[in-house]
Amino acid sequence: MTAAASRKSRTRGLPPPYQAAAVVAGALALAAAGRASFDLGPVPITLQTYALFVVAGLFGGRLGLLAVLAWLAAAAFGLPVLANGAGGWRAVTGSTMGFLAGMAAAAWVVGEGAARAKGWIALTLLVLAGHAIVLAVGWAGLATFMDPMPAFTVGILPLLPGAAIKSLAVAATLRLLPR
Repeated sequence: MTAAASRKSRTRGLPPPYQAAAVVAGALALAAAGRASFDLGPVPITLQTYALFVVAGLFGGRLGLLAVLAWLAAAAFGLPVLANGAGGWRAVTGSTMGFLAGMAAAAWVVGEGAARAKGWIALTLLVLAGHAIVLAVGWAGLATFMDPMPAFTVGILPLLPGAAIKSLAVAATLRLLPR
């Protein structure tokens, strides 16, 4: 059995309570990572993408996506789980809505690809691609609130160094943890 098949069978073969626990743990990790936040322009910098990609890498695309959806549902219902303790419908549909939607898509992509990534470099490139998804969808969402060029220069460019650093950190974390 390949490593990818082994990991898929591990998460799909888990009893539903364990899968539910993984989803809740992932949503809690995203909420906790949002507390490590500081504002830089219209979009805060957080550790949420770090938590997102570690969760997706450990649990796979399906459970990673479900964790993001649970986290977003909690936010939509007003729980203070987003960056800086934000919550509520306006927080979910505001200027960061594209980033939040991008996180859901990226969770699936990185979670599915992590099982197939061979080696640290492949894993780092996969997580960089995940960050690219989050940033591209985030930019599209941010551009609905301001012109596209300023949205890019104030909402995306400042996030690029952090995305690179977090990608390296996620790859290192996933290589160290048993998957």
